[in-house]
Amino acid sequence: MRIIQVNSHFHGGGVDTQTLELCAGLIEQGHEVMLALNPDGRWVPRAKAVPGLRLEFIEGGKVHWGLRLRRLAEQFQAQVIHAHHGRDYWTAGLAGKLAANRPRVVLTRHLMTHLSSTSARFLLWLGHVTAVSKAVQQNLARELKGDQRRLHLIYSGIDLRHFRPDDALRSKGRGLHDWNDSQVVFAVVGGAGLPDGKGQREFVEAGARLIAERPDVRLMIVGEGGLIPVLEQRIAELGMQQSILCVGFIEDVERVAAMIDVLVHPAVGTEALGLVIWEAMAAAKPVIASRLGGIPETFIDPDHGRLVEPRNVDQLYEAMRLFANDRALRERAGAAARQYLIDNDYTRAGQAKRFAALYQSIQQR
Repeated sequence: MRIIQVNSHFHGGGVDTQTLELCAGLIEQGHEVMLALNPDGRWVPRAKAVPGLRLEFIEGGKVHWGLRLRRLAEQFQAQVIHAHHGRDYWTAGLAGKLAANRPRVVLTRHLMTHLSSTSARFLLWLGHVTAVSKAVQQNLARELKGDQRRLHLIYSGIDLRHFRPDDALRSKGRGLHDWNDSQVVFAVVGGAGLPDGKGQREFVEAGARLIAERPDVRLMIVGEGGLIPVLEQRIAELGMQQSILCVGFIEDVERVAAMIDVLVHPAVGTEALGLVIWEAMAAAKPVIASRLGGIPETFIDPDHGRLVEPRNVDQLYEAMRLFANDRALRERAGAAARQYLIDNDYTRAGQAKRFAALYQSIQQR
């Protein structure tokens, strides 16, 4: 098949990761893939590194994007146009409606947030809508008007060759901070926008209590946003600048996954899935995460980690303490977590197969 993937943002994050992994997975299965993207995207170099991926850079507003996508669909003889950000739904949908070859349109919803009234009314008219989790699918089923048979659940996937247990990468990552292998490292990876980010405030408070008991524990906050200065001030108040580090945006998340002992994902707002959870699990790391949105669909408590209530610092501290004090538990849960992804085919190839099957099925409708 010939497929155009659309992503006008592409600055790094779960949505952009899934877009790129889907492109690579489809190409590996023999499909022709074009990625339409913004030339200023921070992850453009990553897109350029994908073998066989054709890039088309588009600038300007939505009207320009829509017209350009229509022309690309006709020139490429695309059978499918697939958009991933809400800002791209209408441009992709209308391009599909207007193109002479009438490609099918797929719109993936990666968020738990509410749709606008206009989108709720017309998205199923524009194309087929996919949800990244059951939680998202249930939200969409309540909001979308139209033929619910055009709403689908398709899970994402991780490249297990990229995210994996890697002693060399672990040592390299830890060496950057002068940490040895005996220190227990917890990390939060994600945006730190005001007011709450991904629960980094709760992470700092719970972690500070643990560090008071276990000075060998280290905390990493990976990400950027307006909450970071607030966190740094609190860390300074606690006198823990040497134990709790805010390291900013890191492009090679695989290094983070390899070097840590436990991923913490204490989301407090909405969470569609939490792809970083699967990235850590692929590296054989256990997870502590909030019982929120689609997160409980990503792993099994207690086999692969622990679920805690959002904003509950006491529960978060107890879970972190449990894993900090039991290396055998960390290793056992981490190994089981990676095997869980394999058993359920939450892999790059698995995601590509699931979407290819959808693309093929809607060609016949």
